[in-house]
Parts: sequence; structure tokens; C-alpha cells
Amino acid sequence: MKWDDLQVLAVLEREGSLAAAARRLGVNHATVSRRIAALEESVGQQLIRRLARSTPLTEKGREIAAIAQEMERGAQKIERASHAAQGTLTGMVRLTAPPVLVSEVIIPAMGDLRTAHPELLIALSANSHLASLDSGQADLAVRMVEPQGRQNIVRRIGEVRFALYASSPSARQPPSDWRFIAFDETLAHVPQQRWLAEFAGARPLDLLTGDFHSQFAAARAGLGVALLPCIMGDACADLERVAPDQPEPRPVWLVIHADLRHAPAVRAVADMLVEAFGA
Repeated sequence: MKWDDLQVLAVLEREGSLAAAARRLGVNHATVSRRIAALEESVGQQLIRRLARSTPLTEKGREIAAIAQEMERGAQKIERASHAAQGTLTGMVRLTAPPVLVSEVIIPAMGDLRTAHPELLIALSANSHLASLDSGQADLAVRMVEPQGRQNIVRRIGEVRFALYASSPSARQPPSDWRFIAFDETLAHVPQQRWLAEFAGARPLDLLTGDFHSQFAAARAGLGVALLPCIMGDACADLERVAPDQPEPRPVWLVIHADLRHAPAVRAVADMLVEAFGA
């Protein structure tokens, strides 16, 4: 029995389908299917039900997947312990943050850190979903949602303010004629989207995107009024604020796995983030 095959089963149990597990593991669908088949041959029992649109685990499959996930957590704890014990400012630090914070705050602040510690490798993931520190997807995370989890060190390091922006031609239109650029249904729940819907009232939200960078580009192109982070909108000469109304700022949180809080490399990146958002 190979540990790699058990890990595939653990991921499949979490993801729910062969295709989703393949995406998570960075392999193709056929590889996941082949590895599960090899594991089934090793244990001598069927572990999954191969249905058209899903791949539920059998009772024995769920039992073995639970044990495999315990093994996975143990392996991740060993990896974190090894990382924390290095005692040097070398190696890899994995950092995840929302795309707008990566482009507008984190990347501009990285110069001094890179100069001071050239052997430090930073794996920077600009991602809106909440990466799991417990499962080893990241060592640190910057989030705009208050983190949960008892194994994490959490610190509020700043806030993001928002305002309404438009190109000069759009800004000259009467407010009653404004058309709005907003998030699509995947982010309809976020506080600033709810505020924008209330502010717009009967006026149309007729250009919907899944990220701030698309909204920023659309506003610059004169396609409507967008609610953007001020760190993005204020720096653009092609945009101007069009109303004094603003939603409540969103807090920014830094999250570090407790096992890594004393690792010098992780601390160096954390200090850089605290200083960047403080500024």
C-alpha cells in the first residue's frame, strides 16, 4: 500500500468527485482514478462508487479516508515543525491573500525584504478563497474575513476603505443616470456588494465581474461607476471619486499557524506585512 494512494483518497473524500480531486492535486482525472483503483486492489475492497456526476465513498472508503486524513495532518505537522526548526531566513514561505491586496499592498512592499534576504523564497498566492493553514496550503494568510480556528495566531493589521469611482465622462453624468459595475453572484454576499446594491436602488447593476481588477478596468473604460478599494482608485489619474458615501471599512487580518509563529522566515514575512498594512 502506497501513502500517495491514501492521500488521493483523503483528498477525494473532501472534494467529492474525481475531477475536483484532480484539480486539487494538480494531476489529471485518469491519474486519480488509477491511484484509487490501485488502493482498492491493495485493500481488497471497493472504496468508491463511480457514478456519472459524483464519486461518493463506500462505508469502508470513508473509514479508510478518515484514517488517511489523520496521517495527512500528522505529515503536515512534521513539515511545519521542520520549517519552524530551521532557524534561518532561507527556504520557502507560503503566503496567500486576496488579489487586490497582493497587487496594491504586498508586492510593492516586498522590495526591502527581498534585498535583505535574497535566499528567502516566497510562494505568493493571490486567491480570494480562504486557504487552509491547517492543511498546509499556506504558512501565512492575509484575509478580509475574521479568521476562525484555535490553532492560528490572528492579528488585525489594518483596514481597506472603499469609495465610488468613475471615469471623467461617467462622473459628469447626473447621478440618476449612473450605471454600476458590481460583483457577480459568487460574491453577492460580501458587505460592500450589499452596500452598493442598497446605494444603487433602482439604478442598474448591469456589468458584473468576479474581481476588483476587472471592475477597475471597466470603470477606467467608462463603463460605469464602481465601488473600489481606495488604495486602487485613488492612485489612478483616470478615475475620480463621484460621491462622498462610503461603506464601512473592511478589516484586514494576518493569520499565522501557531506551529510556525517562531520560525524566522515566517516572522520576517509577517513583520513585512504588518509594516505594509500599517503604512
